[in-house]
Amino acid sequence: MKTPTLVNVISFPERNLADVPASLRRMADAIDQGKYGDVNNIAWVIDCGDSEIRLGLFGAASEPAMTAYYLLGVGMRKLEEI
Repeated sequence: MKTPTLVNVISFPERNLADVPASLRRMADAIDQGKYGDVNNIAWVIDCGDSEIRLGLFGAASEPAMTAYYLLGVGMRKLEEI
């Protein structure tokens, strides 16, 4: 697995984030427009309610489980810096 040399946390735009599908569409549009640079993989976490949490990975990782673990771990470290 190729290790990235730089990780950035990008703020979400000031909009109503309660509309999850609309927010995901805006993110997809931003990815299509190249606003996040080259997007290789996206790790996601969904709160489905009733204490059910699901997670996964979109992308072309050769080792999806390890890539998701790495991305989610880096995300946790970035949150600790806030």
